[in-house]
Amino acid sequence: MTLRRVLLVSLLIMSASAWADRPPNVVLLIGDDHGYPYFGFMGDQNVETPVMDTLARGGVTFTQGHVPVPYCRPSLRTMITGLTPVQYQLRLNEHIERRKRDDEKYATLSDVEKRMWLSVEKANGMRIFDTIPKLLKEQGYVSWQGGKWWENSYRNGYFDEGMTEGWEMGTFGTDAFFHEMMGAEGNELVRETMDPLFEFIDSHKDEPMFIWFGPMLPHTPLDAPYKYRKYYEDRDISQSSKDYYANISWWDDGVGQLMDYVESKGLLEDTLFIYLSDNGWEQDANVEYWYPEALADYDSEYLTGGYDGKGSLYDLGLRTPIMFYWKGRLEHGVNERSLVSSADLMPTILDIAGADIPEGLPGYSLRPLLDGSGEVDERAELVAYTDNRRSAESEMGVPAEGYAVRTHTHHFFWYADSDETRLYDVLLDPRGKLDLSEDRPDLVERFKQVVADWKESVGMTTRLEIHE
Repeated sequence: MTLRRVLLVSLLIMSASAWADRPPNVVLLIGDDHGYPYFGFMGDQNVETPVMDTLARGGVTFTQGHVPVPYCRPSLRTMITGLTPVQYQLRLNEHIERRKRDDEKYATLSDVEKRMWLSVEKANGMRIFDTIPKLLKEQGYVSWQGGKWWENSYRNGYFDEGMTEGWEMGTFGTDAFFHEMMGAEGNELVRETMDPLFEFIDSHKDEPMFIWFGPMLPHTPLDAPYKYRKYYEDRDISQSSKDYYANISWWDDGVGQLMDYVESKGLLEDTLFIYLSDNGWEQDANVEYWYPEALADYDSEYLTGGYDGKGSLYDLGLRTPIMFYWKGRLEHGVNERSLVSSADLMPTILDIAGADIPEGLPGYSLRPLLDGSGEVDERAELVAYTDNRRSAESEMGVPAEGYAVRTHTHHFFWYADSDETRLYDVLLDPRGKLDLSEDRPDLVERFKQVVADWKESVGMTTRLEIHE
């Protein structure tokens, strides 16, 4: 890596005193299946995102942000722990195997119940890790979870309060179990209510707060109220685009409701908002993305996006803008160069809050890029991993061992079990249409070596199942 100072375009460097005040409230705004192109500020000419566009104009946006895996649950784990899926999975496997040996009831469970038991154990096992709420608590923070926290209970993330209360014994082995694991009442955030969050803010407005704001939007079902659908009903775009964009506008309005409430309490200038998505999505404006096999299970048509989005190793599956907005502390700027990761969130938040950053994290604090306080070792590449790939039958895909390498100039991915490779020039071909792998075998071998070095660095010797 080359040591270089990365300057933000039009960014007004904050004074040192700006960071010396009371630690800011931190609100993590988490999009769900929100593809990186589908914002007004990212150049989309169809989607309506006035609130997010305003934040982008008044904050700092890293346009080359990425997540380490193209699926929800492991991606959310990275956000909260600062670790890559491979890093925490290795430890959790050990934890779970110990529990299997010691649990007398495990052998009596049905196959379905064993799979559910495994999900519960992985969720509970998250308590062995440091999380953002856990470490911020040492700085006097109180924390709240709402929306999609996939780990059964807010307590497994060390949140003080939350909407995901945990599963009841009576749901074990039933369809209701999955709902409880996915977030339970938290999935009602924005879709049905904002009251639990507002009540938390009212109760703790005199303390520094960490808020996990993860409404399950624009994730399916694509059921936005008419007030959002009307934005798109007369546009010459596909129906699937209309439905997906309406859910995006619904999300955008939810963020606006939250910011209005924070401002009404006089807390806007004391609050840092951070945005990213858990994974990407593909929704070209003039293409219909239908999944007929799933229609029978839904009251309305279910859309999965294209094969290059969620679940894939294309940029559309892994890339997300990562945005910071802090009124009066950050002036507008755009960083289109730096390769940043969702793994950077934990050290960045801890740094800004004045907390100690644990050793051994794969990410680093982005604070020097926000306040101009120092230099950083700019990344030459980012590596992502998946254990399955999209198929015609399932968006969750079929088993596979896949890796992606993203640099400033190229995007490479490799399914190692089948030795299938793809290589794209992201400067000339950002949507990945022209495969260069046969023309550039030198780069293919170079990136395979990057993958090998990365596997060694994280202790990965075999393919792991990271997605459930």
